[in-house]
Amino acid sequence: MVITEKEYALFKILLDKKLGIVLKGDGRMTLQSRLSRRLVDLNVGSFEDYHDLVTSDLSGSELSYFISQITNKETYFLREREGFALFGSLLRDLKSSRQKRNQKQVTVVSAGCSTGEEVYALSIILIESGLFAWGWDIKVLGVDVSSAAIEKARNAVYREDSFRGLRGDEEFCKKYFDGADGLFVPKKLYRSCVEFRQGNILDPHVLDHAGEIDVIFCRNVFIYMSDTAVRRIAGNFFSRLAGEGYLVIGSTESLVNKTALFIPEYREGAIVYKKNSWVTAPENR
Repeated sequence: MVITEKEYALFKILLDKKLGIVLKGDGRMTLQSRLSRRLVDLNVGSFEDYHDLVTSDLSGSELSYFISQITNKETYFLREREGFALFGSLLRDLKSSRQKRNQKQVTVVSAGCSTGEEVYALSIILIESGLFAWGWDIKVLGVDVSSAAIEKARNAVYREDSFRGLRGDEEFCKKYFDGADGLFVPKKLYRSCVEFRQGNILDPHVLDHAGEIDVIFCRNVFIYMSDTAVRRIAGNFFSRLAGEGYLVIGSTESLVNKTALFIPEYREGAIVYKKNSWVTAPENR
Protein backbone atom coordinates (compact mmCIF):
# COMPACT_ATOMS: atom_id res chain seq x y z
CA MET A 1 0.00 0.00 0.00
CA VAL A 2 1.38 3.39 -1.03
CA ILE A 3 0.92 6.57 0.96
CA THR A 4 -0.13 9.56 -1.14
CA GLU A 5 1.17 13.11 -0.79
CA LYS A 6 -2.20 14.16 0.64
CA GLU A 7 -2.07 11.38 3.25
CA TYR A 8 1.53 12.17 4.09
CA ALA A 9 0.56 15.81 4.67
CA LEU A 10 -2.16 14.72 7.12
CA PHE A 11 0.35 12.74 9.19
CA LYS A 12 2.88 15.58 9.10
CA ILE A 13 0.28 17.89 10.61
CA LEU A 14 -0.64 15.28 13.23
CA LEU A 15 2.99 14.71 14.26
CA ASP A 16 3.70 18.42 14.51
CA LYS A 17 0.57 19.02 16.59
CA LYS A 18 0.99 16.08 18.98
CA LEU A 19 4.77 15.79 19.26
CA GLY A 20 6.32 18.83 17.62
CA ILE A 21 8.12 16.48 15.23
CA VAL A 22 9.01 17.71 11.75
CA LEU A 23 9.36 14.93 9.20
CA LYS A 24 12.30 15.45 6.87
CA GLY A 25 14.09 13.63 4.07
CA ASP A 26 12.52 10.26 3.34
CA GLY A 27 9.83 10.75 5.97
CA ARG A 28 7.11 9.67 3.57
CA MET A 29 8.76 6.32 2.96
CA THR A 30 9.45 5.91 6.66
CA LEU A 31 5.76 6.35 7.47
CA GLN A 32 4.76 3.95 4.75
CA SER A 33 7.16 1.20 5.83
CA ARG A 34 6.38 1.50 9.55
CA LEU A 35 2.60 1.66 9.23
CA SER A 36 1.78 -0.63 6.30
CA ARG A 37 1.66 -3.76 8.45
CA ARG A 38 -0.68 -2.04 10.91
CA LEU A 39 -3.14 -1.16 8.16
CA VAL A 40 -3.23 -4.80 7.08
CA ASP A 41 -3.68 -6.05 10.65
CA LEU A 42 -6.59 -3.65 11.24
CA ASN A 43 -8.06 -4.20 7.76
CA VAL A 44 -7.89 -0.47 7.10
CA GLY A 45 -8.20 0.43 3.43
CA SER A 46 -5.96 3.50 3.19
CA PHE A 47 -3.53 5.66 5.10
CA GLU A 48 -6.17 8.38 5.25
CA ASP A 49 -8.57 5.95 6.90
CA TYR A 50 -5.86 5.04 9.39
CA HIS A 51 -5.24 8.74 10.11
CA ASP A 52 -8.97 9.11 10.81
CA LEU A 53 -8.83 6.11 13.14
CA VAL A 54 -5.89 7.54 15.09
CA THR A 55 -7.48 10.96 15.51
CA SER A 56 -10.97 9.65 16.39
CA ASP A 57 -9.96 6.94 18.89
CA LEU A 58 -11.06 8.45 22.21
CA SER A 59 -9.15 5.83 24.20
CA GLY A 60 -5.86 7.11 22.78
CA SER A 61 -4.58 3.55 22.34
CA GLU A 62 -4.11 3.80 18.59
CA LEU A 63 -2.39 7.16 18.91
CA SER A 64 -0.06 5.54 21.43
CA TYR A 65 0.68 2.72 18.98
CA PHE A 66 1.25 5.21 16.16
CA ILE A 67 3.66 7.20 18.31
CA SER A 68 5.57 4.05 19.27
CA GLN A 69 6.12 3.26 15.60
CA ILE A 70 7.22 6.74 14.58
CA THR A 71 9.44 7.90 17.44
CA ASN A 72 13.12 7.02 17.39
CA LYS A 73 13.98 4.53 20.14
CA GLU A 74 17.70 4.30 19.35
CA THR A 75 19.47 4.07 22.69
CA TYR A 76 22.04 2.06 24.62
CA PHE A 77 24.00 2.34 27.83
CA LEU A 78 26.42 5.28 28.05
CA ARG A 79 25.56 6.57 24.59
CA GLU A 80 27.53 9.81 24.05
CA ARG A 81 29.76 9.25 27.06
CA GLU A 82 30.78 12.89 27.31
CA GLY A 83 27.27 13.69 28.55
CA PHE A 84 27.62 11.26 31.44
CA ALA A 85 31.11 12.54 32.26
CA LEU A 86 29.63 16.04 32.32
CA PHE A 87 26.88 14.87 34.66
CA GLY A 88 29.41 13.40 37.06
CA SER A 89 31.32 16.68 37.13
CA LEU A 90 28.17 18.60 38.15
CA LEU A 91 27.31 16.52 41.20
CA ARG A 92 29.40 18.38 43.79
CA ASP A 93 27.89 21.68 42.69
CA LEU A 94 24.40 20.19 42.89
CA LYS A 95 25.04 18.92 46.39
CA SER A 96 26.45 22.26 47.52
CA SER A 97 23.47 24.12 46.06
CA ARG A 98 21.01 21.91 47.94
CA GLN A 99 22.97 22.10 51.19
CA LYS A 100 22.89 25.89 51.11
CA ARG A 101 19.09 25.58 51.23
CA ASN A 102 19.25 22.95 54.00
CA GLN A 103 17.87 20.32 51.65
CA LYS A 104 19.02 16.74 51.16
CA GLN A 105 17.35 15.76 47.92
CA VAL A 106 18.38 15.52 44.29
CA THR A 107 16.04 14.99 41.35
CA VAL A 108 17.24 14.15 37.85
CA VAL A 109 14.97 13.76 34.82
CA SER A 110 15.59 11.94 31.56
CA ALA A 111 13.10 13.44 29.09
CA GLY A 112 12.62 11.22 26.08
CA CYS A 113 14.06 8.31 28.04
CA SER A 114 13.01 5.61 25.57
CA THR A 115 13.58 2.15 27.10
CA GLY A 116 15.42 3.43 30.16
CA GLU A 117 19.13 2.86 29.55
CA GLU A 118 19.95 6.51 30.19
CA VAL A 119 17.90 6.55 33.40
CA TYR A 120 19.68 3.57 34.95
CA ALA A 121 23.08 4.93 33.90
CA LEU A 122 22.31 8.23 35.65
CA SER A 123 21.20 6.31 38.74
CA ILE A 124 24.47 4.37 38.77
CA ILE A 125 26.54 7.55 38.49
CA LEU A 126 24.59 9.27 41.29
CA ILE A 127 24.90 6.37 43.69
CA GLU A 128 28.48 5.46 42.85
CA SER A 129 29.62 9.06 43.38
CA GLY A 130 29.22 8.49 47.12
CA LEU A 131 28.08 12.10 47.54
CA PHE A 132 24.48 11.39 48.44
CA ALA A 133 24.65 8.79 51.20
CA TRP A 134 23.48 9.33 54.77
CA GLY A 135 19.92 10.53 54.45
CA TRP A 136 19.86 11.98 50.96
CA ASP A 137 16.72 11.43 48.90
CA ILE A 138 17.72 10.86 45.27
CA LYS A 139 15.30 10.30 42.42
CA VAL A 140 15.83 9.67 38.71
CA LEU A 141 12.66 10.08 36.68
CA GLY A 142 12.30 8.84 33.11
CA VAL A 143 9.58 10.32 30.88
CA ASP A 144 8.70 9.22 27.36
CA VAL A 145 5.70 9.70 25.10
CA SER A 146 5.72 6.03 24.08
CA SER A 147 3.85 3.77 26.49
CA ALA A 148 5.55 0.74 24.93
CA ALA A 149 9.01 2.20 25.67
CA ILE A 150 8.01 3.02 29.24
CA GLU A 151 6.80 -0.54 29.79
CA LYS A 152 10.18 -1.92 28.66
CA ALA A 153 12.00 0.58 30.87
CA ARG A 154 10.01 -0.51 33.90
CA ASN A 155 10.70 -4.17 33.16
CA ALA A 156 14.42 -3.28 33.06
CA VAL A 157 15.51 -6.42 31.21
CA TYR A 158 18.26 -5.68 28.69
CA ARG A 159 20.02 -7.74 26.07
CA GLU A 160 23.64 -7.52 25.02
CA ASP A 161 22.79 -5.05 22.26
CA SER A 162 21.98 -2.43 24.90
CA PHE A 163 25.66 -2.49 25.94
CA ARG A 164 27.15 -2.03 22.48
CA GLY A 165 28.52 1.41 23.39
CA LEU A 166 30.74 0.07 26.18
CA ARG A 167 33.48 -1.04 23.78
CA GLY A 168 34.24 -4.30 25.57
CA ASP A 169 33.89 -2.91 29.10
CA GLU A 170 32.53 -6.11 30.64
CA GLU A 171 33.18 -4.80 34.15
CA PHE A 172 30.24 -2.41 33.82
CA CYS A 173 27.84 -5.31 33.35
CA LYS A 174 29.35 -7.42 36.10
CA LYS A 175 29.35 -4.62 38.67
CA TYR A 176 25.98 -3.02 38.11
CA PHE A 177 23.78 -5.77 36.64
CA ASP A 178 22.54 -9.24 37.42
CA GLY A 179 22.79 -11.31 34.27
CA ALA A 180 21.99 -14.77 32.93
CA ASP A 181 21.40 -16.25 29.47
CA GLY A 182 22.21 -12.98 27.72
CA LEU A 183 19.71 -10.96 29.78
CA PHE A 184 20.77 -8.23 32.20
CA VAL A 185 18.80 -6.46 34.95
CA PRO A 186 20.14 -3.46 36.93
CA LYS A 187 20.89 -4.43 40.52
CA LYS A 188 18.20 -3.55 43.02
CA LEU A 189 20.25 -0.68 44.47
CA TYR A 190 20.25 1.17 41.14
CA ARG A 191 16.55 0.54 40.52
CA SER A 192 15.52 1.74 43.97
CA CYS A 193 15.57 5.45 43.12
CA VAL A 194 14.18 5.15 39.58
CA GLU A 195 10.67 5.97 38.40
CA PHE A 196 9.11 6.01 34.92
CA ARG A 197 6.08 7.86 33.60
CA GLN A 198 4.46 8.06 30.21
CA GLY A 199 4.05 11.66 29.16
CA ASN A 200 4.51 14.23 26.41
CA ILE A 201 7.15 16.88 27.13
CA LEU A 202 5.09 19.37 25.09
CA ASP A 203 2.58 19.22 27.94
CA PRO A 204 3.36 22.07 30.38
CA HIS A 205 2.25 19.86 33.30
CA VAL A 206 4.19 16.73 32.41
CA LEU A 207 6.81 17.34 35.13
CA ASP A 208 4.58 18.88 37.80
CA HIS A 209 4.80 15.77 39.97
CA ALA A 210 8.62 15.84 39.94
CA GLY A 211 8.98 18.83 42.23
CA GLU A 212 12.07 21.01 41.82
CA ILE A 213 14.47 19.37 39.36
CA ASP A 214 18.26 19.63 39.52
CA VAL A 215 19.21 18.22 36.11
CA ILE A 216 17.20 17.49 32.98
CA PHE A 217 18.69 15.28 30.29
CA CYS A 218 16.91 15.75 26.96
CA ARG A 219 19.38 14.44 24.41
CA ASN A 220 18.77 13.82 20.72
CA VAL A 221 15.15 14.91 20.97
CA PHE A 222 15.23 18.50 19.74
CA ILE A 223 16.85 17.53 16.44
CA TYR A 224 13.52 16.08 15.29
CA MET A 225 11.42 19.05 16.38
CA SER A 226 10.29 22.38 15.07
CA ASP A 227 11.71 25.53 16.64
CA THR A 228 8.25 26.30 18.00
CA ALA A 229 8.14 22.95 19.79
CA VAL A 230 11.66 23.44 21.15
CA ARG A 231 10.68 26.80 22.63
CA ARG A 232 7.58 25.29 24.26
CA ILE A 233 9.59 22.46 25.80
CA ALA A 234 12.33 24.85 26.93
CA GLY A 235 9.63 26.83 28.72
CA ASN A 236 8.37 23.70 30.44
CA PHE A 237 11.88 22.80 31.57
CA PHE A 238 12.60 26.36 32.72
CA SER A 239 9.55 26.27 34.99
CA ARG A 240 10.59 23.02 36.67
CA LEU A 241 14.37 23.42 36.99
CA ALA A 242 15.93 24.73 40.19
CA GLY A 243 17.63 28.10 39.91
CA GLU A 244 21.04 26.43 39.87
CA GLY A 245 19.82 23.51 37.78
CA TYR A 246 21.24 22.21 34.51
CA LEU A 247 19.83 21.16 31.13
CA VAL A 248 21.86 18.66 29.11
CA ILE A 249 21.04 18.17 25.43
CA GLY A 250 22.64 16.18 22.64
CA SER A 251 26.12 16.94 21.36
CA THR A 252 24.74 17.87 17.92
CA GLU A 253 21.95 20.07 19.31
CA SER A 254 21.89 23.73 20.30
CA LEU A 255 19.44 26.14 21.91
CA VAL A 256 21.33 29.20 20.69
CA ASN A 257 19.04 31.49 18.65
CA LYS A 258 16.05 29.30 19.57
CA THR A 259 15.26 30.47 23.09
CA ALA A 260 16.51 33.11 25.53
CA LEU A 261 15.55 30.98 28.53
CA PHE A 262 18.84 29.10 28.70
CA ILE A 263 22.45 30.08 28.19
CA PRO A 264 25.29 27.67 27.32
CA GLU A 265 28.15 27.03 29.70
CA TYR A 266 31.33 25.09 28.96
CA ARG A 267 32.16 22.37 31.47
CA GLU A 268 34.60 19.48 31.11
CA GLY A 269 34.91 19.96 27.36
CA ALA A 270 31.15 19.84 26.82
CA ILE A 271 28.24 22.27 26.80
CA VAL A 272 25.58 22.39 29.48
CA TYR A 273 22.71 24.88 29.68
CA LYS A 274 21.73 26.93 32.71
CA LYS A 275 18.69 29.09 33.30
CA ASN A 276 19.12 32.66 32.12
CA SER A 277 19.10 34.70 35.33
CA TRP A 278 17.82 37.74 33.43
CA VAL A 279 14.60 35.93 32.57
CA THR A 280 11.99 35.62 35.32
CA ALA A 281 9.31 33.68 33.44
CA PRO A 282 9.04 31.55 30.31
CA GLU A 283 8.70 33.50 27.10
CA ASN A 284 5.42 33.50 25.21
CA ARG A 285 5.09 29.98 23.82
